[in-house]
Amino acid sequence: MILLGVPVLAGAFLLVEAGLEHIRAPKALAQAAGTGVAAARAIAVVEFVIGVPSVAAVVFGTPELRWALAAQAVMYGAFAAHLSWRRYRGDESDCGCNSMGAQVGPGGIARAVVLAAATVAATTLYPAAALPGGAIAVLLIACAAVVAILLYTLPAAVDGRAA
Repeated sequence: MILLGVPVLAGAFLLVEAGLEHIRAPKALAQAAGTGVAAARAIAVVEFVIGVPSVAAVVFGTPELRWALAAQAVMYGAFAAHLSWRRYRGDESDCGCNSMGAQVGPGGIARAVVLAAATVAATTLYPAAALPGGAIAVLLIACAAVVAILLYTLPAAVDGRAA
């Protein structure tokens, strides 16, 4: 079950990174989400506020932070639904995922669905998905960081860059 912690931790890392990016530059998210800059900043703060305790929940196995994993699952599920709705409408402009500027497409949708499903499983099985202590935890955190980098670039690589 600890291997479930790697994709969930990678998803938490993505939320932290996205939150920081969107706080710094909220206009791309505002345009992608169809909101104003203030709402985009609020979304960014929520991403960050959910991402940080999710990282702690997986790394430290803190039962009080299980709520963050549930919130992370909801965030990714809602994002998958939002991207699917936009794609259904034929809107393949910038997904607002990150500063790379990826188009809305199957790569971004699949990433959000898989991360939502993994996080639901981790929340259900918690604390079994928490990382163990010691040297293996360092290795698993490094693996999660690599997976997060790959997932960060996935939408742009699969769906193309937004024009």
